[in-house]
Amino acid sequence: MKRKALWFIWILLLGGIFYYNVQAQQGNFDPSNMPKNGTITGKVQDGSSNEYVEYAIVSLYKQKDSSLVTGTITDGHGAFSLKELAYGMYYIEASFIGFDKFRLKKVLITPQKPTVDVGDLKIMPAVVNINEVVVTADNNIVEYKIDKKVVTLGQDMTSAGGTVSQALENTPSIEVDIEGNVTLRGSSNFKVLIDGKPSVLQGSDALEQIPASSVHSVEIITNPSAKYDPDGAAGIINLVMKKQKQRGFNGVINASVGTRNKYDADFLLNARLDKTNFFLGGQYSDRSFYNEGTSERQVYRQDTTFYTLTDREGEFSRDGFSIRAGADYYITDKSTVTLQGRFRKRNFARIFDNTFTEYNNMEDSIIYYLEDNNASDKEHEFDLSLDFRKEYTNPLHELKASVFFSQEVESETEAINEQYTDPEWQPLFQNTSVNRSFEERTEKQLRAQIDYVHPFNEHTKFEAGFQSRWDMAKADYNFEDYDTVRNDWITNNELSNKLDYLDAIQSIYGIYTGKLGKFGYQGGLRVEYDNRYINQITLDEEYRYEKLHFFPSFYITRELPKNMQLQLSYSRRIDRPRERDLNPFKDYMDNQNIRVGNPSLSPEFTNSFELNYQIPFKKNLVSFEAFYRHTNNVITRYTEYDTINDIFIHTVNNADKDYSSGGELMANINITRWWLFTLSGNIFYYSLSGENEGEYITRTTTSWGGNTNMIFKLKWDTRIQLMGMYRGPSVTLQGERKGFFFTNFAIRKDFLDRKLSVTLNVRDIFRTGKFSFTSEGSGFYTSQEMRREAPMVMLSLSYRINNYKQKRNGNNNGNGEEIQEMDFQDGGM
Repeated sequence: MKRKALWFIWILLLGGIFYYNVQAQQGNFDPSNMPKNGTITGKVQDGSSNEYVEYAIVSLYKQKDSSLVTGTITDGHGAFSLKELAYGMYYIEASFIGFDKFRLKKVLITPQKPTVDVGDLKIMPAVVNINEVVVTADNNIVEYKIDKKVVTLGQDMTSAGGTVSQALENTPSIEVDIEGNVTLRGSSNFKVLIDGKPSVLQGSDALEQIPASSVHSVEIITNPSAKYDPDGAAGIINLVMKKQKQRGFNGVINASVGTRNKYDADFLLNARLDKTNFFLGGQYSDRSFYNEGTSERQVYRQDTTFYTLTDREGEFSRDGFSIRAGADYYITDKSTVTLQGRFRKRNFARIFDNTFTEYNNMEDSIIYYLEDNNASDKEHEFDLSLDFRKEYTNPLHELKASVFFSQEVESETEAINEQYTDPEWQPLFQNTSVNRSFEERTEKQLRAQIDYVHPFNEHTKFEAGFQSRWDMAKADYNFEDYDTVRNDWITNNELSNKLDYLDAIQSIYGIYTGKLGKFGYQGGLRVEYDNRYINQITLDEEYRYEKLHFFPSFYITRELPKNMQLQLSYSRRIDRPRERDLNPFKDYMDNQNIRVGNPSLSPEFTNSFELNYQIPFKKNLVSFEAFYRHTNNVITRYTEYDTINDIFIHTVNNADKDYSSGGELMANINITRWWLFTLSGNIFYYSLSGENEGEYITRTTTSWGGNTNMIFKLKWDTRIQLMGMYRGPSVTLQGERKGFFFTNFAIRKDFLDRKLSVTLNVRDIFRTGKFSFTSEGSGFYTSQEMRREAPMVMLSLSYRINNYKQKRNGNNNGNGEEIQEMDFQDGGM
């Protein structure tokens, strides 16, 4: 009897298990009454580039009735985690703006396996059929994330054949003047990183010299956390270089030619084997840019006003090449070592012819003279980096270590030739003044860094890191005058000098991230010991700066319905004086201007607050940002007039403080499937206070600007882009800059199954881009207007090697939306 009862119990148990599995496999199992201790983890990946997608939307549905269970968004590594799930059968959908939805079916959670890792969910760029013509949807040119903006340069046709600074002209928060000088929210004090690493070139110099075709995307981080270097009062611009990781051999070749001597070419080759990924890239550029302008100077001496009128015409030219190579070695699926290096050589030349007319209001005589200014700057640079990255079972748990070294050798020469002329600009006699200058600089950077992230659960983690940083420079300035009697060059010891510079910075940071209800928070602190040393060898003077600095940061994020987000953030930033700004020796600019550094210059410190709000709806996004920035010890350029020597002295001092506040409204709108409209506008208030010529003054301005960008995706793989940009006026302690605007146009046609792209780009169509400013002080007034070469036409070709695209098994959801589907295979995808 007992044996029969035991057999009966076993039959019931096996039958129940069989029925449970059958119902679950058929999707009829209702998990609502089961214990909720299941977890699903994974990552969302761009299937066309193998890059992980941040802020992708992940939704979980019951397999039985397609009812929504829960959802989340991916983090900075593309990772997601869905917790407190009942046992049963589900399917997952991953979506992102500009991509088809991806659906993973038959994801089963059981008591035997309550935690399921679904691996990488690959989403692909959306495909639209218009009258039987296939059009691939683009990512938005500007993608607005809660803590940064990401500019995808490959989507911006008006940047084809241009530099990174030109590509950023239509980017919110960025301003670019006609000379390529970049400011971030009105400030030129920002930090440039390349793949998260420092660059010897900084600011506008770096962005103006790197071709846009070699950059995948640009990350604009206006309020970085304590994890980042605190340099750059306005924030960080990080250039993410192109580097594919697809299996096999692939690559891209780009070439451009433009009006008035502009030539560019670059390539990127990639080979991915089982455990190793190799990449090799190179770039060549030879460009000339033509500028013209006028200026007026007034100098007041008692009852006499002296006038100097100048007409300027000339060209800037840049040529050079660079090559970079590297390899990723995948020790395991979770550990990677990357070794990469880069060598760059470039030449910069400036050739200007200036005509001067001098007179005063008390005499009838007029003086005419010519000035030929020829300057060149040659440099070569190399850098080498070694990186290690290890991920643990939890994708948020990681360890990173890196060592970086770079060296740049720069040689500058300048020759100035002046001659008196008649009113027809014909020379009257032998050269009035001839001089030349030479500068040799060697700059080195060495950094070692380690970063660790330990997650406690899905929402809570701790991050910590250490960095040792050494910035070194040696400079040798030589100035010579030409002696016409001796027919020889004579060294001018008053303008020749040598300088050694060292800035050693040691820093540690810690960041804690958590969540309380619907509020997410992050608090961090970076502590930095800064030891700066300057040795002015010629003057036999030493200057030291030794301080301990603290850089706190915090983020508070509120999750709102329908994936909307609200974030408040704060960070403290620093802008360190550059070596040239600290050198107290006189630097000759021309016969009317000299530059003198200030060795007592202190760093400026900025407290930055931001409030960000995002509203995604369907495939559109609206983002609003409000910011407030307060800076102490503002590094400000001053101009003084030396009445004895009749020359302007340009120097640098610490002003008292400045304030800036404003708002930015940005929108990505897909009006139709073939018309993408991007609009952004900003308005900000700026106040600068400080001492000018013994008087404490405050200058204020309210300025505004805007960008508009439209892309039309036509038949026959053809696209048209039209963009416009306006920048409002701004002020300094001694003057102001007027506003300006310009318009660009581009058209692109794809051939050979989109392996070959041809782009025609016209910049500043209506020739409205000009730079006008005024400056005045005790005893002087100056005004200047510069115009850049316009319109500028570029023709660019891009050819993709092994332009492989995955074959997708897609279904339409009835709303014209493509959904890629596959079944989950437990044990790996």
